[in-house]
Amino acid sequence: MARKQLKSKLRLGYSLARSVHFTAQQFTLPLLERLVGQSVKDRPSVEIKNIKISYTELYKLLKKDSDNIDKGLYPLEVLYPENLAKHALRYPKILVDGFHISRRRHEHDAKEFNQEAREYLADLPEYYQRNFHYQSGGYLTEKSAELYEHQVEILFAGAADAMRRLIIPLAKDVFLNEGAGLRFLEVGAGTGRLTRFMKLAFPKAHITVLDLSEPYLKQARKNLINFRGLDFVQGAAEELPFKEGHFDFVYSCFLFHELPADVRDAAVLEGMRVLKPGGYYGLVDSVQKDEAKDLNWALEQFPKDFHEPFYKNYSLHPVENLLKDVGFLDLRKDTGFFSKAVLAQKPFSA
Repeated sequence: MARKQLKSKLRLGYSLARSVHFTAQQFTLPLLERLVGQSVKDRPSVEIKNIKISYTELYKLLKKDSDNIDKGLYPLEVLYPENLAKHALRYPKILVDGFHISRRRHEHDAKEFNQEAREYLADLPEYYQRNFHYQSGGYLTEKSAELYEHQVEILFAGAADAMRRLIIPLAKDVFLNEGAGLRFLEVGAGTGRLTRFMKLAFPKAHITVLDLSEPYLKQARKNLINFRGLDFVQGAAEELPFKEGHFDFVYSCFLFHELPADVRDAAVLEGMRVLKPGGYYGLVDSVQKDEAKDLNWALEQFPKDFHEPFYKNYSLHPVENLLKDVGFLDLRKDTGFFSKAVLAQKPFSA
């Protein structure tokens, strides 16, 4: 018992140290604001009590994540760090990109694309033709795909991976084996970060990795090269290129808050269509208004600091209601830090 407790403490200690590492990188970003001539004083300061609450919630999430490994819901391998040299060499690129992000934020410019990104624009829906988060290239360049996961971890102080994994315990409740014979579809999979965790938790499941961005899918293939049982498909959540009733599980991560309301509705209906009767639909995304009242201040500030034009509408319309309205049943939910996971079942008969 003492040995198990020691391992648990060491594991949590590692996650906390990782969070401190990304938080330290986060603190360099205000310097970039000054470099582009934007006074940090012009941006609202965060009250000390809100900072304390945020870090308390962050600790709770990391503790829950560590406990889930103890329970065998996913393996210790989910915590394995990437190559340290690769990580260190990427950080200067993030600082350079951070300078350009700060400039775009200062100029309110969310339509700046280089030649590589412009080559994709004509074939993409209007809502996708923007620099989400003011990041260079939006989701349409190989450089953006290379930096994305690291940037998100900086934004969430090293908690992004743990937030992504909130969906796995819910899935483990309904899929009781290692995924043998099951077909999963990850919608808006990006560079495949959650795909990796899902594959570690369900090693025998066949996972289709779908994203609208060709560069991000290319990066996902690189990131997941050591895994088998994966397909990579370019496509949109609101128009899935699959036949009816094909999948046992359809899920997404950090997707819904970046979709207009009508596209969110269409994405859920498409998910329902491609699910088998009795299959499950799940998502991980931001908590919504009043779900974590002590964090409402952050939900209001986030779309102001980062280009998130559909976030306010998302925050005001609970996804649980959307799932229920289209006929999903047996809704399950978990929350942690700024995120929540939701899972619901498609009826066996209409």
